[in-house]
Amino acid sequence: MRLLSFMPLLAIVALLLAGMPAQGEDAKYWLAQTSSDYQNGSYKLALQDIDEYLALNGTDLWAWNFKANLQFKMKKYRDAVDSFDQIISLNPSDAKAYNDRALILSGALRQDQEALDSLEQALQIDPNSASSWYNKGIILEKQGNLDDALQALEKATTINPSLEEGWYRQGIVLAKSGRYNESLQSLDQAIEINSKNADAWSAKGEVLMAQNSGQEALSCFEKAVSLQPSNKDFQEKKNEALAVLGQEPEKRIEFSGGEQ
Repeated sequence: MRLLSFMPLLAIVALLLAGMPAQGEDAKYWLAQTSSDYQNGSYKLALQDIDEYLALNGTDLWAWNFKANLQFKMKKYRDAVDSFDQIISLNPSDAKAYNDRALILSGALRQDQEALDSLEQALQIDPNSASSWYNKGIILEKQGNLDDALQALEKATTINPSLEEGWYRQGIVLAKSGRYNESLQSLDQAIEINSKNADAWSAKGEVLMAQNSGQEALSCFEKAVSLQPSNKDFQEKKNEALAVLGQEPEKRIEFSGGEQ
């Protein structure tokens, strides 16, 4: 399961450097140093740099966003949550900060209920955020609350019909609920948006297998394997379909390196 992710750090750096308000030379120096150290891969130094900058401009929300995202990249998860808390204290109406905070709480710290509480705050501020509805659905699915998960995912794709991941997860939740025909419809929507979604092709194959449609399932697994030839799970599912159809499973050729 994949939660929808943060703004790329380089985009935040660009926003920090563009349109900077008039400020002292020291602040400009530390901001430029942050960008330089980050782009050179010196994340520890970049974190020190942004702290120096924030000591001079403690209300700069972009800088706090950079710090939070950098802390996440460095796996300083609790510190990243604290930075998002600082953003929220400066701007209580920042729905994205609540959403991104929830991503860390659920995905990294496994604090799902606190993550859901954070998403509820995000949705109170911005009820039309497809990503927040999607993330809520993912966490509810993880908790086994399939009905509420489905409602949240349906809300996400109603707001953003091109949300491929939303349709895919709907298909998974519907399949878990035994609603196979509806699951196929959702998975087909995901595939229509992105015909190279190997996971959706494989999931469709599994649903078809559950409906005893072995030949159609095999075609889906073949598509998934063609998109991701190194995925052992897809190959195993394809072989299961071949076995059901009374055909010989395929043998994978493993290369250990070196000349063949």
